[in-house]
Amino acid sequence: MLDLLKRLYAKTEELKGRKLLIVLAFVFISFTLIGVLGGYFINRRLNKDEKSNNQTQVTAPAEERKYYEGKVLYSNPELYPLENVSYSLNDSSGKTLYFLRANDQKLSLAENLNVRIYGRVSKMQDGKTDVIDVSEVVIKNASD
Repeated sequence: MLDLLKRLYAKTEELKGRKLLIVLAFVFISFTLIGVLGGYFINRRLNKDEKSNNQTQVTAPAEERKYYEGKVLYSNPELYPLENVSYSLNDSSGKTLYFLRANDQKLSLAENLNVRIYGRVSKMQDGKTDVIDVSEVVIKNASD
């Protein structure tokens, strides 16, 4: 194998002038052709839709958007340790209307502000306390 590589290297070193240009043009054209054909077939394969394991798709009926207004206040998460609840929605007199639950930090940004909360109301594990699964928070300004 090593001897074969040495001979190949020696032959390429002997190429000069017109023969060298022909070999370089052939190598360039062949690699360009391989690249174009490879890209064509890979692109055709990627443009096909993936096959889904689920043959039927069930879509939930569209719920109308409900919103709740009030002030977001921090509440002790140790009161409801299994619920992931750290904030509550309070009215202007300070009475807690709902507890709030979100998967991101949107409630911490709206803490102590008057807001409009969009989301779905559900019950906590105790079956009595209402909690809103927050999907959107709109901060109200003084003119609203």
